[in-house]
Amino acid sequence: MDTSILLNNLRQYWNDPGWWRDIALPFGVRAGVVQPYFEYVEPRDEGVEYLDEDWDNLVILDACRYDMFAENNTIEGELDHRISKGSNTEEFLKRNFRGGQFDDVVYVTANPQVDVRLDSPFHDTISVWRDAWDDDFNTVTPEAMVEATLRAQEKYPKKRIISHFVQPHYPFIGPRGQELFGEQAGLELSRRMADGREAKSDHLNVWDMLQRGEIDKSTLWEAYVENLRITLPHVERLVDELGGRSVITSDHGNLVGERPSPCPVPMKMYGHPPGVYADELVKVPWLVVEGDKRRTVVAEENESKAEESTDEATERLRDLGYLE
Repeated sequence: MDTSILLNNLRQYWNDPGWWRDIALPFGVRAGVVQPYFEYVEPRDEGVEYLDEDWDNLVILDACRYDMFAENNTIEGELDHRISKGSNTEEFLKRNFRGGQFDDVVYVTANPQVDVRLDSPFHDTISVWRDAWDDDFNTVTPEAMVEATLRAQEKYPKKRIISHFVQPHYPFIGPRGQELFGEQAGLELSRRMADGREAKSDHLNVWDMLQRGEIDKSTLWEAYVENLRITLPHVERLVDELGGRSVITSDHGNLVGERPSPCPVPMKMYGHPPGVYADELVKVPWLVVEGDKRRTVVAEENESKAEESTDEATERLRDLGYLE
């Protein structure tokens, strides 16, 4: 839970003693002790440079732990792991892409955080969540991501493709997950942030539910696994049709009641908080799937983006009185 979410929850639950005990107090310990420990005592200098690795297609499964993927993967390939630079999506995006310009990459995303945290550093960013949001599931489905990514590859045949799925990140779209959780917070907070609206969720997220004892660890794990298993056949179809060399990975993992080792704080933690670099959070899968033909990649500036930039600069000069 980041600060903006905490403040919104504070307005909603300020008079709930259970919320202060189960949510606010652990947040304070994390912010005051655990995050400073990882920043000053045990900093993580390692981390994979995603863009320096050898791939034509990079498929990101949001919030997918390495051990969960290894136990449930059904896609043939060479499985290894990497260490992510971020323990949540915001850190992953900032530490890999902010401040750069990647004219050889097209980023196809179901996660609005890409639009919130980055200033269009790619040849093109295709925000699937804008046009393919599923109101029933409160997210973007794997099917929608496959179709959007294939269209992107057809439009940009000489670009590297990043395809950022939501799943296995909640909300849970499988029948068991729906049965166990019913209404749950999804990505509506991020979606509202990207649209410039108030950043709030309609329901408690699954980690708050777990911390408050409304669900147990095995129930949450079951729903996460179901989300992953539902998604894997769609990912397999995607890499088959894209061709080239594909890597299936994640931006970060999750803590599901583990302690944030090596930090000695004797407190269980949940979800994917920023600045906490425990193995369960930063060890991500790295499945290499070799295709039949490598892609010829060309890096050139997107002409429409260049025109927009020129138009914006002209308008600023006009506003300053330098142009009529």
